[in-house]
Amino acid sequence: MKISMGTVVLVAGDSSNERAYDFKITNTRQIQIATAVRSATARGFDRGNQQTTVEFRVSKRHDSAQKAQKYVLQHAALLKNLSPTLTIAVEPSQEIYALSDAAIGDVQSESEGVVSLHFYKIIGGNFAKISL
Repeated sequence: MKISMGTVVLVAGDSSNERAYDFKITNTRQIQIATAVRSATARGFDRGNQQTTVEFRVSKRHDSAQKAQKYVLQHAALLKNLSPTLTIAVEPSQEIYALSDAAIGDVQSESEGVVSLHFYKIIGGNFAKISL
């Protein structure tokens, strides 16, 4: 799976030996609850507002511990002024999914030896399949 926001690649995919793990998608809808006096049950009304949260981790192997540390230090600068659309290409089928109106909520980056480790939490609106 290849994950990107515009030109910024968060997970390069199988060809670069990078894979997302602990991948999780949460959909939250705004529901209004109405209760009537002396009613036996409450009613829920879907207000049509959907929030989708995509969370995942990725590890990247570097040539040296110094390069891993440098990548972690520079990574935050790459995440400014991103495209508001998160795209996920599923390998090898090449199906593409998109999260519209997306923004990165949390990023955690660290290095451990020659590996940089990253956690991303991206929050957006509608999540949909856009190809195949």
